[in-house]
Amino acid sequence: MMLKGKHLAGLMAATALATAVAAPANAQSVEELKAQLSALSKRIEELEKKQKKSDVVKKAEPAFGLATDDGLFEFNIRGRLYADAAWASDDDGNMDVDATEFRTARLGIEGKAWKNTKYKFEADFAGNEVEIKDAYMQYASEMGKWTFGQFKTPNSLEEQTSSRHTTFMERASFTDAFGLARMMGIGYGHGGDNWTFNAGVFRGDAGGSADDAGQVFAARLTYGGKFDNGSWLLGASARVRDNDGEDGLRYRQRPHNHLTDRFVATSRIAEKDSMFGLEAALQYGSFHVASEWASLNAKEGGAGGRDANFYGGYVEAGWFITGEKKPLKLDKGTWDRPKVKAPLHEGGMGAWQIAAKFDRIDLTGDGVYGGEQDTVIVGVNWYLNRHTRFMANYSHSSIDKAFDVAANGADGENGVDALGLRFQVDW
Repeated sequence: MMLKGKHLAGLMAATALATAVAAPANAQSVEELKAQLSALSKRIEELEKKQKKSDVVKKAEPAFGLATDDGLFEFNIRGRLYADAAWASDDDGNMDVDATEFRTARLGIEGKAWKNTKYKFEADFAGNEVEIKDAYMQYASEMGKWTFGQFKTPNSLEEQTSSRHTTFMERASFTDAFGLARMMGIGYGHGGDNWTFNAGVFRGDAGGSADDAGQVFAARLTYGGKFDNGSWLLGASARVRDNDGEDGLRYRQRPHNHLTDRFVATSRIAEKDSMFGLEAALQYGSFHVASEWASLNAKEGGAGGRDANFYGGYVEAGWFITGEKKPLKLDKGTWDRPKVKAPLHEGGMGAWQIAAKFDRIDLTGDGVYGGEQDTVIVGVNWYLNRHTRFMANYSHSSIDKAFDVAANGADGENGVDALGLRFQVDW
C-alpha cells in the first residue's frame, strides 16, 4: 500500500527529529540538521514524481478507458449499435419489404503501447455472425505511419468516413458496387494539418471473400483549407485489383436500403480492374455539400473480350436547423462528429439536420447490362447527443437497362421506393 506524499514526509521528518533529540546536543549541529532535512525533502519530491508517473488515469467519455500519465500506454473499449427498420417495394411487384435488423453490432478495443504504436481490434456481431472489421497495429514516426493488418483500402471520402458520421444510412452506391472494403495489407500514411497521403498493398481479407482474394494496390491524396466559418477538402484516389485466377470480379448494388434486393448487378466478368475517383467537400456554417465521382475499368469484362467501363457518383447537401456544423477533419481527410449545442440530457432539443442526395451507378456498357440506377434520397438526422442519433431516410430509385437481372423484367426497367429508420449509438 503506497503512502501519500505528505504522510511520508511527516513520518520521515519525525524519524529524523527523534534521532536528533536522542543524540547528545553537541553530536549534531543545527547546520547538519538542516542539511539532513533538505536531503529528506528532495527524496520525498523524487518519490512523489515517481508515484505520479505510475498513476493510471481512468476515462469514461463515453466508454471506459485507461491511460498512463506519461502517455506511454492507453486502452479503450469501443463499439457501436445500429438498429434498423425498413419498408420497401418495387414497381414490378417482385419485392415487398417490412423488416428489421441490427445493421451493425460492433465491439472492440483500441489503444497505444509504448506511445508510438497503436493497436485496434473490432468485430461485428450483426446477422448472427462474427465478422472481423479493423484488426491492425500501427507504428508512427516523424516520417509517417506504417499500418499492418486488416483495414480499409485508402479510397473515397465516404468510404474513409466512419458510418457514425455519414449523413445518410447507406454510403454512395459506387463504394459497394466497386468493392471498396477492408483487406489484409501493409499501408503507409503521411500528412499535415490540412493534407493526407495514404497508400497500401493488400491481399485477401480475414473472411476469405472471393471478391477480395487477389492483390490490390490503392492510394489516396487529400488537400484542404479553412476560411471564416468554414472549410473545404479536395481529394483523389486510385485502386488496381488482380484477382489472381480466383473467381471473377462482379459488380452489384442495392437501392438505398440494406434490407432490399439487388436490382443492378453483373455476373463475374473480370479478373482485373482499375478504379479512379475524385472527391470534393465544403462546410460553411451549418451547411455542407459534398460530391464524388468514380470510374472503373473491368479488364476484358465486356463482350468479345473488350474492357467494360462503369461509373458512379453522388452529390449531397445538408443543413443543421439548430445551428451545429458538420466538421471536416482535414488532417484525416474525412468528415467528423458534430458537436451538439443543446443535448437532451441537459434539457435541450438536440441537433436537427435535414439533407438530400442524388446518387448514380451505371453498370452497363460493352455488352454488359448490369443496369443503371438513379436514386434520390431525403433524410432527417436527430442527434440526442454527440454519440446518439435517430435517422430517417426516404429514397426512390429508377432502374434502367438492367437486362441481366431477372427481377426487372424483359424491359430491364424498374423502380424502388424505400423508407428506412435507424437508432444509432456508439462509444
